[in-house]
Amino acid sequence: MKLGDWLVSKGKITEDQLARALHDQSFFGERLGTSLIKLGFVDEDTLGEYLADISRTRYAPAQQLENIRPEVIATVPPKLAAKYRIVPIAIQGRKLHLAMRDPKDLIALDEIAFLTGLSIEPYVATEGRLVRAIERYYQITLGTKTIPVAGGPEDLPRPRAGARPQPSSPPPPAKGPEVGLDGLPLDAEADTFDQPFVTSRRGAAPGGQEPDEPLPASLDAWRAAREEVPLDRPRVAPAGTAKGTVTALPQRPAESAPAAVGAADPSFRRTGPAAAAALAPPVPFPARTMEAVSERLRAAETRDEIFDAVLEFTAARFRRAALFVIQQDRALGWSGRGEGLSPARIRNVTVPFDRPSLFVFFRTGGDYFYGPVPDLPANARFYLDLGCPPPARVLLVPLTIKERPSVILYADNGPDTAAVPDVQLFRRLLSKAALALEVLILKNKIVMI
Repeated sequence: MKLGDWLVSKGKITEDQLARALHDQSFFGERLGTSLIKLGFVDEDTLGEYLADISRTRYAPAQQLENIRPEVIATVPPKLAAKYRIVPIAIQGRKLHLAMRDPKDLIALDEIAFLTGLSIEPYVATEGRLVRAIERYYQITLGTKTIPVAGGPEDLPRPRAGARPQPSSPPPPAKGPEVGLDGLPLDAEADTFDQPFVTSRRGAAPGGQEPDEPLPASLDAWRAAREEVPLDRPRVAPAGTAKGTVTALPQRPAESAPAAVGAADPSFRRTGPAAAAALAPPVPFPARTMEAVSERLRAAETRDEIFDAVLEFTAARFRRAALFVIQQDRALGWSGRGEGLSPARIRNVTVPFDRPSLFVFFRTGGDYFYGPVPDLPANARFYLDLGCPPPARVLLVPLTIKERPSVILYADNGPDTAAVPDVQLFRRLLSKAALALEVLILKNKIVMI
């Protein structure tokens, strides 16, 4: 049952209040529950009561999110708490009690259980309280904000059938340019939106630019001022050099020692996109070679980063690649890449182990599977859920931790039968990924002890 219908059926709100909240939701693009709380029609405990009812999960009230011990908070890393909107609230024996926005998120439950080595007892909590708790305990900012609205009348009557709309009074004359919700004029130039910060000091020079320094007249002039010359562009050899020899331009100091540029040359300034790139988080380099993927796995801080590196390496050699997390009685889709694969759709794929399918090969002790897809009802259902036709051949390789399969790597080349995969290469890849996962587990246990 939807939230609005549930609240009306329980007598928590009126239909007119629901209509107003729906209008507020459509205007501001937020969740209905957020609009209802913001308008004062319900409180967070009422919303939590609804969440517990539809999820068949216990509700974590505000008291359970207060005064959580540091060693409990340390069981879940900040990145995962922010990603899944979860807060650990207690540990009893080998069981971790976890307040969640979505207690039915099997991927989140599996990842936390895998990382902590504890069984999970999920609770449901409102997103607002979870966000406040995450920001308080982990000292991070999630960037969520609400837009306050004026009070207005308590009861908003619905228009009656056949009633003529009342003419509205003309709007007052505009006193300036019309401004959007972001505080910028609606007719602002596109370049305005590229400014990361807005300041009220009109006429002030941008950071890193002298007040009397002229601004570039165009993008071409700006690019020319930056002298964007490829570092590996060959140049003509000077006189006396043997014919046919090509010498490379010397590297800029910024490439060889970026940290020393500002110190060596006080006049050096970063402006424009160069400054934004310097402040932006580093983009992971492509994991196309075994050396590159090994470095990615070594530097990984979360399970997602490990899985992304494995998928990128595999997708460079197959048309399609996907990862499935192994649970006791089923395999859950995590993500995938390639022709016709949608990561969001893969997350909804579930393969039960109580019937013959591709995924039961590891239960017979097989190290991998490579061959045609058996004509089985479960396999037909699998490719229907996956959204692509069955390939000519498929490769399945398990990732094993402590002699227990934890993840299965899936790969295929569609109808192509000519390419034969290097199975040992992928077994080596998954051995490296298993070590990276074990390192994450050990790091988390260091904090938990």
